[in-house]
Amino acid sequence: MPHPSRQHRTLIIACTALVIGAILLIVLPLKLPLPLRLGLASGDLIAAATVWLLARQNSKR
Repeated sequence: MPHPSRQHRTLIIACTALVIGAILLIVLPLKLPLPLRLGLASGDLIAAATVWLLARQNSKR
């Protein structure tokens, strides 16, 4: 199995950080209203999905 490139590893770390950040926004008791927390968490998940899809498209080239 080939080793992932540096760019690939960076994208994996970025996606993981975005997903973990979204989970923490939902789980941690922050002083933000629930709709705002849900909006920020969904924004993080959308960003993670976008980065993952772009990385997948670029790796197929």
